[in-house]
Amino acid sequence: MMYRLILFLLILLGFGSLTAQVKYPYHIYGDSIHAPFYYGVASGDPQRKSVVIWTKIEPENINMPQNILWQVARDSGFTSMVAQAYQIADSSHDFTLKVDVNYLLPDSSYFYRFRTTDGRTSAVGRTKTLPGDSVSQLRFAVMSCSSVWSGYFNAYARIAERRDIDYVIHLGDYAYDYVDNDEQVRVPEPFPKDVSSLAEWRERHRYYLLDPDLRAARQAHPWIVIWDNHDLSVEKPGKPEDAVKAFYEYIPLHASNPQYPEKLYRSFRFGSLANLIMTDMFSFRGKEKFDSTRNSIYGIEQTAWLYKQLLDSQSTWRLIGNQEMMGSWISKGIPKFFKAPGDGTYFDPSSWDGYIHDRDRLYDFLAKNQVKNFVALSGDMHMSYCINLTKYPRDKSWYNKRKYTNTVGVEFLPSSITRGNFDEAGIPKAFIPFAQAVSKSLNPHHVYNQFSKHGYGILDVTKERCVAEFWYSPILSVQSAEHFGRGYTVLNGVSHWQKRPNKKLKKSSKYGFGIR
Repeated sequence: MMYRLILFLLILLGFGSLTAQVKYPYHIYGDSIHAPFYYGVASGDPQRKSVVIWTKIEPENINMPQNILWQVARDSGFTSMVAQAYQIADSSHDFTLKVDVNYLLPDSSYFYRFRTTDGRTSAVGRTKTLPGDSVSQLRFAVMSCSSVWSGYFNAYARIAERRDIDYVIHLGDYAYDYVDNDEQVRVPEPFPKDVSSLAEWRERHRYYLLDPDLRAARQAHPWIVIWDNHDLSVEKPGKPEDAVKAFYEYIPLHASNPQYPEKLYRSFRFGSLANLIMTDMFSFRGKEKFDSTRNSIYGIEQTAWLYKQLLDSQSTWRLIGNQEMMGSWISKGIPKFFKAPGDGTYFDPSSWDGYIHDRDRLYDFLAKNQVKNFVALSGDMHMSYCINLTKYPRDKSWYNKRKYTNTVGVEFLPSSITRGNFDEAGIPKAFIPFAQAVSKSLNPHHVYNQFSKHGYGILDVTKERCVAEFWYSPILSVQSAEHFGRGYTVLNGVSHWQKRPNKKLKKSSKYGFGIR
């Protein structure tokens, strides 16, 4: 009992270890009410009859494996139990526990929790399986770029509160490898070091889960996640496999292929309504050539897999989880004194704009095979965009921005959860609307842009249309306020966003319970 009390006090006081005290910033703390499950619960990678549930225990003895009871029920009081069993958590996976729960019903909500052998219980999570063909509507939260140092996770708190969200899609840069010098809103003492080892990556993931809003968002909805460069940080010293291992330990993913853990691309079928194809350009970008001179962004195997997924899909919508902007962001024409990033042609040649031949090949494939209802969901840019996807957006004979000729699909790119954009770069607020207007004039396929706000997106899907909404939250203090930015619609069979922005959809209260 005394050891437990000491452990509890250490965590409350912000000790990272028994020898080094850490001074935590405001709004960073473990879930002491549900000790020793200080890092919450989560679920992810749902299928029609299964879902992954996750937790982590803070052991009293790191040399002793922990026998943990997991339980899944139809109700939050656990009177209608569906499945339960014991499973071991040990140091080989940093005392994280992932369970692939099977034999569930499609399109069904479930509650789950974990218990120690002496009766201490975790928070209760809610999850949901994928629907069957009768599904008529889906609503996804779409997000990326969540630096815990750069601001408060108010957007995660709003996502946790929403009962109209079916699934969460995180498109990368979930956990940052370093603190940006210009974005030190809440940083602990001592200053966090850049991560470069398995122990440090595990520590980074644990630190993130001391944020109560992130824990709440993971607890409230099932997540579908892809990584990006900051999650793996392969450019820096250390072993990439360490970052990969920690990512799998702390994110509710299906167990990786032991022979090829980097192969994270995968797909999810939401009945006859939508296919979500999660791609991974980061791990394969530029490592193979699709002809003798041109690099591939996905690699040969993943590209063939993607094309087959697109052709084989029998669902109405083909949603592509994509780490970086797919549609071009052209900088040609910006006066030189602005010193625009990039090569003077594109703002970010490390994205799809650095692989224009591979992008053209994808667009040609979509057009040639008449693949309809292609919606790219993208992250990484820290800004907001709705884009019509077309090969030559500046060529008026090819793309007419009023008639939307030669489009193959659309792109929805919500802003970052917290990571910096024009505001954090020190650009005067009065200049931002001008910058947005100049960017749109150079990029006629950009239907909407916003360079200074943070938040997440909602994609509402029915057979008739997809509606993309931008929701914005402050990041410099803990606040409950958020506001609706814009919403745009793409109709079934029409490969462009509608001309006029639409009003926000009503937030549904179809789930009448709270689990925070």
